[in-house]
Amino acid sequence: MSSDEHPISIHKLVKRYGKYTTIGPASIDIERKWIFGFLGPNGAGKTTTIRMMLGLVRPNEGSVKIFGEDPFKSPARALENVGYAPELPNFQTFFSGEDLLDFTAKLYGIGSSERRRKVRELIEMVGLSDHARKKIGKYSKGMVQRLSVAQALVNDPELLIMDEPTLGMDPVATIHFRDLFRSLASEGRTIFISSHQLDEIQRLATHIGMINRGQMVFQGTTDSVLNAFAKKYSIEVELERMDDGIVEKIKELSYVREARVDANRIHVTLNETRDLRADLAEDIIRSGGRLRGLSLHKATLEDAFIETLRRGGS
Repeated sequence: MSSDEHPISIHKLVKRYGKYTTIGPASIDIERKWIFGFLGPNGAGKTTTIRMMLGLVRPNEGSVKIFGEDPFKSPARALENVGYAPELPNFQTFFSGEDLLDFTAKLYGIGSSERRRKVRELIEMVGLSDHARKKIGKYSKGMVQRLSVAQALVNDPELLIMDEPTLGMDPVATIHFRDLFRSLASEGRTIFISSHQLDEIQRLATHIGMINRGQMVFQGTTDSVLNAFAKKYSIEVELERMDDGIVEKIKELSYVREARVDANRIHVTLNETRDLRADLAEDIIRSGGRLRGLSLHKATLEDAFIETLRRGGS
């Protein structure tokens, strides 16, 4: 395996079911040590893309390479350094968490002494030390997700592919795993995360790709994606009393792109990437409005996500 090969390289990938094209053409190149957030609405093609990466669903056109190997032609070589944590793992409930990891390690041919050490290490790493001997059938959803990540790490993979890995976890566990994924990336591993948790991806990912209706809408560093939507700065205005006349006057201001009313607040989208709260406050007061508060809202991945859906992926 060449150290120059991308952990994931997808080129003009197309998947059809009958006459319906679910993916493509889509292209992605992911480099080592990246934490790549793969985003998109339900039905966008995220899971299908992952299945093609794992050699479970064959594309109609294009290619998938994992560390330079084709998962359909050479699955063992392509996937030997890959760990996978699905969104809804279906574990045998009569296993304990410890038993499951031990069984998985046996499948990888790991010897008994090394196996015991690795199982203990992974159980501790994902925060299940107090539940190691408990039957999986008694695990909470968040605990099952923790165990799924541990199982994906049994073979010490260079590439970790995860579908909604923190689904069902409480905030403390989510922070723990955020730190864990960063640590794994700092060790030289590549992390691929498909998720709907936009705030968490914004905190964690170094790079982002968004897919909608099977098309890659944008990809790049997290900062570059957010900068592309920087023009979406907005100010939330709270008045002591809602006044349609004030709203109309706000819409006429040269630096305002859009103003819409939501309950007792006005959401004002700016044409500029500056904090214009002082200017807006002055203009509202001059127009006879009585302010209760102003808050600045900068562009987030949620803004990018919603804007992408509005555009329909175009």
